[in-house]
Amino acid sequence: MHKARLAYLLSIYFDKTATAAEVDELMEAVEDSKHDEELKSLLAELWEQHHSHHRPISEEKGAETLRAILQQERVLKPVAVKKRWWPAAAAAAIMLFIAGYYWMSNQRPTNEYMAEQPVPPYVIKPGGNKAVLTLADGSHIELDSSREGVLTTQGSAVVVNSSSSILAYGPNKNSTDEAVYNTLSTPRGGQYCLILSDGTKVWLNANSSIRFPATFNGDTRSVSIKGEAYFEVAKNKAKPFLVTAKEATIRVLGTHFNIMAYEDEGMMTTTLLEGAVKVSKGDKFKILKPGVQAQILADETMKTAIVDVDEEMAWKNGWFNFNSWDIQRIMRQISRWYDIDVVYEGKMPTGHYSGIVSRENNISQVLQIMKAGGVDFKIEDRKIIVSEGH
Repeated sequence: MHKARLAYLLSIYFDKTATAAEVDELMEAVEDSKHDEELKSLLAELWEQHHSHHRPISEEKGAETLRAILQQERVLKPVAVKKRWWPAAAAAAIMLFIAGYYWMSNQRPTNEYMAEQPVPPYVIKPGGNKAVLTLADGSHIELDSSREGVLTTQGSAVVVNSSSSILAYGPNKNSTDEAVYNTLSTPRGGQYCLILSDGTKVWLNANSSIRFPATFNGDTRSVSIKGEAYFEVAKNKAKPFLVTAKEATIRVLGTHFNIMAYEDEGMMTTTLLEGAVKVSKGDKFKILKPGVQAQILADETMKTAIVDVDEEMAWKNGWFNFNSWDIQRIMRQISRWYDIDVVYEGKMPTGHYSGIVSRENNISQVLQIMKAGGVDFKIEDRKIIVSEGH
């Protein structure tokens, strides 16, 4: 487990916002002796940050609270101490600190130190299911889970939105052969699922769009995207599926893959999960196998790499998964999902950061990953000011 993940789990445990699964994960880490040094280091840092805002805890009160917490964890997880006994020195010291902080954070502040309490972080909520459908005539339909039922007919398709935030194109009995194109767009802080007329499913990430025909006529099924989208293409050997993004083309028959083609990213990527795809741009092309990613760099160079598919697909599964990312790459993702602007102040943080956190958390919880690595943040309305920590 990465140190940043441990720091995050400790912080949400102290704030009492951890889920039962996150509490279990923290307890397992505490039980594992290989995490002792990292945990003691993190706890020392947290103690330094918080001790000036709280009254000291007595040894008797700490021991009493420790027993209460351990009993609580046994209720949450009956096999919590399966790896080693709590009286082991390192585990006892760690849990005593947690007990102490747990007790202190539950005390009502006295007047003499109330003014010293830190200001609660500004709550910026995560994104959700929302999008805009632009029809062939230029009209717009706002979409979310509350907009349910038949929206319109487009050429030979009936357009239906469900309460589970899925936009679907189905056959229209009074159809024509008219070729009409629609565009589904998500804003910053939005995501949506689309089912095309052939049964292909498309998940759009935040700040993304897909242009597509209401029904597929002709010998191919062609769409174009901006931003990021995950495809589960319906099989049809007689009619290949083509995706255009940043002047590159991805050609498939029926498969699962992810395309990341944001304008502000340094490269465009196509990651294959299942089947086979051909990625081409100009006279260059790559044929991918599952677990392989095609990368088109800013200088038009094309290469392939074996990647962690779980990391690439984290966004679609409701997670941020940062694996040794620089701060700017992380903040671009955060900016899109939380609909905030990012400003860098002073010296740019130069480290690389790792961590896994739910996209359902508010932004202050996500920022704990970088705070543990020495990055400072200030939040002003919907703007985050990033600077190097001291």
